[in-house]
Amino acid sequence: MSSFSKRLFAAAVFVALLAPASFAANSPTDVIAKVNGKTITRENLDTATNNLLPLMTYHQSVSDERMREIQKQALEKLINNELMYKAAVDSKQADVNPKEIEARVKDLKKKLPKGETIEKVLKRSGMTLADLKEDFRKDMVVERLSKKTNEELKKLSEKTVDEAFMKDYYQKNLAKFKEPEQIHLRSILVKADPSGGQKVWNESLKKAKEIADKAKAGEDFAKLAEKHSEDPFAKKGGDMGWSHKGELIPEIDDAAAKLKVGEIGGPVMSIYGYHVIRLEGSKPSVQKKFEELNKEKLEKELEAKEYKKLWNGWLKSLRDSSKVEYVTILK
Repeated sequence: MSSFSKRLFAAAVFVALLAPASFAANSPTDVIAKVNGKTITRENLDTATNNLLPLMTYHQSVSDERMREIQKQALEKLINNELMYKAAVDSKQADVNPKEIEARVKDLKKKLPKGETIEKVLKRSGMTLADLKEDFRKDMVVERLSKKTNEELKKLSEKTVDEAFMKDYYQKNLAKFKEPEQIHLRSILVKADPSGGQKVWNESLKKAKEIADKAKAGEDFAKLAEKHSEDPFAKKGGDMGWSHKGELIPEIDDAAAKLKVGEIGGPVMSIYGYHVIRLEGSKPSVQKKFEELNKEKLEKELEAKEYKKLWNGWLKSLRDSSKVEYVTILK
């Protein structure tokens, strides 16, 4: 494949200069996939993977699992690029002004390290200047089609997501627009050092029980919190404010669920120590009305979702009209 995906240039040229070795102990000509009969080789894949890796860290600091993920992403990008190029050719959108290609070559020459010439890099890469120009031409064709389709699909998604679309989405996804149950707590934390041993934890528990007894006997919880609590809420009299159910650590959440407003709970053990809590108030779960929603935020979210669906649908249509073969399984 005379591959625009082969690029050992622009940012990737420095990777090619510093570490030209392939990732795998395979021949660079091993065929990884075919798109309408055109091959994607190990060399193509390795170079595309280079382009997705952080330039400075290269691949030494990337785990094997992460490397496989990046390789799969790179392969899909190569396949999609080939599909888009074919779509551009089929729709007669593959013409590029030679001056634009020359400008890109000129720009590349400026980015080469001191002492390097484009002739040296091309020779080392096994390419000719004609190969490079053809790669750039194909790149530009794909970039142009991608940009054009991107703009069209964004406009279509914006047109699709109107008031009626949002109302329909709201009705079909009521659970997403339901305010969960809320609780208002005050807390007192008596810390216990996890590495302090049982004696430390016993002492913390004893102190927490004494505080809980005082609170249950009617002493002002806020003043007890200011005096004894060791968490960030102490200065506010232990006031934690309103929280959604499930937002707090599980131990406190579970203990609070058993309390009535005004009741004291605890001591409750957590990794931090022992908590004494007081339920100040509760609010039941409430279904938000459509009119109460942040329409602008919802519109943007649905437009992004619709755009992604349209974009993936477009790529799928390109695949459905082509023959894509995975020849080598990536491991």
